[in-house]
Amino acid sequence: MNRLSAVCIVAITLLANFSGFSQMTIPSYSLSITFQKTTNIIFPYRIQKADIGSGDVIGHKDLMLPNVLFLKANRKGFVPTNLSVYTSDGKFYSFIIHYKEEPDTLNLSFANEAKDNPIIFDTVNDARLDSDAAIIQNANPVMHRKTSSQQMKLTLRGIYIKEHLMWFKLEIKNHSEVDYQPEYVRFSILDNRTGKRTAVQENEKIPVWRPPNEPIPGQENKTILFAFPAFTTDKHKKLLINISEKNGGRDLTLKISSKLLLKSKFLGN
Repeated sequence: MNRLSAVCIVAITLLANFSGFSQMTIPSYSLSITFQKTTNIIFPYRIQKADIGSGDVIGHKDLMLPNVLFLKANRKGFVPTNLSVYTSDGKFYSFIIHYKEEPDTLNLSFANEAKDNPIIFDTVNDARLDSDAAIIQNANPVMHRKTSSQQMKLTLRGIYIKEHLMWFKLEIKNHSEVDYQPEYVRFSILDNRTGKRTAVQENEKIPVWRPPNEPIPGQENKTILFAFPAFTTDKHKKLLINISEKNGGRDLTLKISSKLLLKSKFLGN
């Protein structure tokens, strides 16, 4: 076989392989907007990025409503353009935007249609984290490390590993009649080695998933979850979990050893 024939065979093989690749068609939704009214698009999860094809359309989102996109025409009678939206659950939405004096609708919601759009960006996203959080919430307790102060008790119910994330399951009990409002929950690595040249150092860990700081009413308890990229510490360091009360002095601090981190329960992928 000469070199030319070999090259032709390779080229044909590559074309055959490319032709076998599956393709995904993402539909574009038709949307009409106007000049003096605002059109609202509600997504299941917060908007990561929105790109409008033309300056004839004005779009913005509010910090208080990160899953809502507000649209309005910048001028009347503009040529149809497009809108692309990527949300934090890994979904992608495409729109063709037309001008219309009286739009067909001013409110478009995808809140109950999340399954209709394929996941384009297969990364750690809010939808997957919410699903995993529900699994962790119902998981059996595997640890019982606790601390208490001023009729408040903090208990570590478990450390779990799922999809390369380390989940901490905490239970807070309020044995008083006064509501407990956390100001913050902080996870930090403490190096408590002593020595002439060694100082105590704290390095805060930032969670990829956490609940809102909701109050714990008097005589009630609440389970809260936090997720981090999986990590360990050396034997000279400890993980500190600190909960501080807003406008109060009932602070709770729980120390987790490096050995306990290694006892995390694996829950699969």
